[in-house]
Amino acid sequence: MDFSGSFGDGPGPGGGTPTPFVAGYKPHQGDLMVYGGGVATLIGVLATVVQVNPVFLVISLMGTFSALYFWPTLDPRVPQLGADLRGIYVARVGIIRWEAIADMKVEWHALRTMQLSTLVLKVDGPLKDALAYREKVPLLHRVSAHNARVSGSTVKVTLHTLNMDPAVIEKRLVALRAAAKDA
Repeated sequence: MDFSGSFGDGPGPGGGTPTPFVAGYKPHQGDLMVYGGGVATLIGVLATVVQVNPVFLVISLMGTFSALYFWPTLDPRVPQLGADLRGIYVARVGIIRWEAIADMKVEWHALRTMQLSTLVLKVDGPLKDALAYREKVPLLHRVSAHNARVSGSTVKVTLHTLNMDPAVIEKRLVALRAAAKDA
């Protein structure tokens, strides 16, 4: 699963084929939830010791669960989305073959001053048949935050949390899909 390539736009070194790309989380995407959860854990433990009341342990448990749930969002080097001529890589799903994708679009939503975007992939038939490679997900990662949602034969990937401009991702996916059809 080598998705090496530049983050730049345009064709690859040969001139005609778009370059593969990968995108991870934006730096500091989950800092507030992880470090805030750690602080809530410490406050809950200290309040329990000082007040000698185990009710404050609930605060510490909530903080601990928050920190563990959002832990994967701290590392921007872990790929969440990528693409090459074989297909689209979605973290915790695997590589979806281009020929198995029936529909691909980016949905844009405005929320006050924020522009939110989601990549929606619909595959022909069951998702397990559309995969060129199925990623094995450890148990701890199954219950923690992730960037993709799978529902039947539809995969939705949140793009605005990634370290690459969603408009550039959309442009490059369209170019790679067209190049894969021609190959």
